[in-house]
Amino acid sequence: MSCEEDPIPADIETLIFGKIYDSTNDIPIVNEKVKLAEYSTQGTFAGTNYIFKGFIDSTTTDINGDYNLPFSTTGNGNKYQIQLDFNEQVHIPNLVEFIQDESIGNQEELNFEGLKLYPVDLKVIITDEITQEIDVYKQFPERLIDPIPPSTQNSLRRIWIDKNVVNEITFQIGTSSPFLSHIIEIPINDTTELYEYEIEINSADFQ
Repeated sequence: MSCEEDPIPADIETLIFGKIYDSTNDIPIVNEKVKLAEYSTQGTFAGTNYIFKGFIDSTTTDINGDYNLPFSTTGNGNKYQIQLDFNEQVHIPNLVEFIQDESIGNQEELNFEGLKLYPVDLKVIITDEITQEIDVYKQFPERLIDPIPPSTQNSLRRIWIDKNVVNEITFQIGTSSPFLSHIIEIPINDTTELYEYEIEINSADFQ
């Protein structure tokens, strides 16, 4: 059994504002899209379900990383959330934040911590033949990027890294269990400009 909770009445004006800032590099995150999502809640024996009703409005951060997002309730939902889009060039650990119920009809400040990432062209040279596809995982944020096709000798892919730390790139052959992996490190390079980093790997690296 479940019961959808009553919506908040329409036309209640609320202001959500805040900043998206990279405190590591001491810079604002500029032109980041900020969206306002509306949900209705449904109580169940297992907990609360959130039913997406739609996006009400959106804005982007200014040159200081600030945003202002005034809105009026629609009468369709009872829960509101700020959502940020995934951006490959900025690592934001928390992309969503619920607006407190008591802030509806008032205002609330919601700030987000970001980390600006910088481009590197990763050139991978395979010095023998690897007949399996190689998965490639980057560190910030940790995710799979374009795999290297079987029997490829040279490949180039652009990634974005944290310029302040050593960045790990994991190569993984996933056709066997346990998976065979090889990790390389991109050393610290305190530059904001695009540069190429070349590595060589071979089949023995995965053993």
